[in-house]
Amino acid sequence: MGVGGMVSGGIYAVLGVAMRQSGNAVPLSYLIAGAITLLTAHSYLTLTLHFGEHGGAFSFVEHAVDNVTVAAYVGWILIVGYVGVMAMYAFAFGAYTLTAARALVGVTLPGVLRPVISVGIVAAFVGLNLRGVRETGVFEDIAVYIKIVVLLSLAALGIVFFEGDPTAVEFFDRGPISPITGFAVIFVSFEGFQLLVYDYEDIENVDRTLPLGMYIAIALAILIYVSVSFMATLHLTPEQLIAHEETALAAAVSNIPLLGGAGFVLVVLSAMKSTSSGINATLFGTSRLVHLVASEGALPRLFSFRDREGIPVYAVLTMGGLTAAFAVLGSLKQITEFGSVAFLVSFAVTNYTSLTLADETGASRLVPALGLAGTLVAIPMVVHHLYRTDPGILVSIVAIFLVLFVLEVLFLEREAYSPDGLEPAD
Repeated sequence: MGVGGMVSGGIYAVLGVAMRQSGNAVPLSYLIAGAITLLTAHSYLTLTLHFGEHGGAFSFVEHAVDNVTVAAYVGWILIVGYVGVMAMYAFAFGAYTLTAARALVGVTLPGVLRPVISVGIVAAFVGLNLRGVRETGVFEDIAVYIKIVVLLSLAALGIVFFEGDPTAVEFFDRGPISPITGFAVIFVSFEGFQLLVYDYEDIENVDRTLPLGMYIAIALAILIYVSVSFMATLHLTPEQLIAHEETALAAAVSNIPLLGGAGFVLVVLSAMKSTSSGINATLFGTSRLVHLVASEGALPRLFSFRDREGIPVYAVLTMGGLTAAFAVLGSLKQITEFGSVAFLVSFAVTNYTSLTLADETGASRLVPALGLAGTLVAIPMVVHHLYRTDPGILVSIVAIFLVLFVLEVLFLEREAYSPDGLEPAD
């Protein structure tokens, strides 16, 4: 599910947003963000395998600080960040569905249907997750295989059949530091690898399987992002891609001579499949995280309830409802920027925790130190970018973080209790 959680919106929904900041250097932005993600993944693996827990950054902080409010606040930020990511996928699914109707059957649907479609796809996957793990896993496996083949094939065809001179494309058209500032804005593209951690207890031979799965997922995501974004810069200018911000990849592929309109349709259909699988993968993993955080007393105990099949019903329903609300009320840029900030904070906390606990875990300090440095550079960059280009989004992000903090401080339910029932544990 790691690849499903990362690639779904990272190229279909975010490419246009990334081009706005990085221009033709966007492949380098994806490469830098991917490198920091690999460093952070090392921290995730070190801490997860050492403590044998599946709570991600929330659990890590519990071991590093003697303050339950801090750990709980990190958990809340992470959960709301995932809501933003799923909303991004749902937003992109709605936009591509409207494009599909126009491209396939010649019907131009009113834009007001986009949020309706977004809510509908979220509701569908809430239902699927409530049915159980087997149905969810089968859908995700199929979707990921299709996604990888389609995207890498499109990238290869677009590069091989490019009829111009690649050296004529001005790589640093937005300035030499554009890829540096750009990677901070698109960090949300790499959030999905942590989903594997939340499935820790269900993974066989976890000490070998989890690191292998996580590193392969990130490597595949980097390969896809870099190759596809490079292909896009060959066929369209940044201005053209920005003009089609919500469906930028489809616009780029339609300019490949061998594919043309057929390529456009293929990307639209692939985008619908991929963004929907991203909702599925993220909802599956995040509902387990909500269950764990609630079991530790950092969320209302209702969310710790599991049905007879082990499904955290109320967590799934609540996450789905919040996702639908975000997808209806937010713009693609707002949702993307919020997700990037939330996960940059989460990555920074994880690397800091791994660095702090290096003596206990026996791990190298160098890797988490480099990961922490990368995230600490990125956070002020994205804040400055928003302050300069869209202060309204910056204000809304700060407001969300403040509201979460106030709610967490006011939340008094702190004692751990049994996750299998609603009564406090003895």
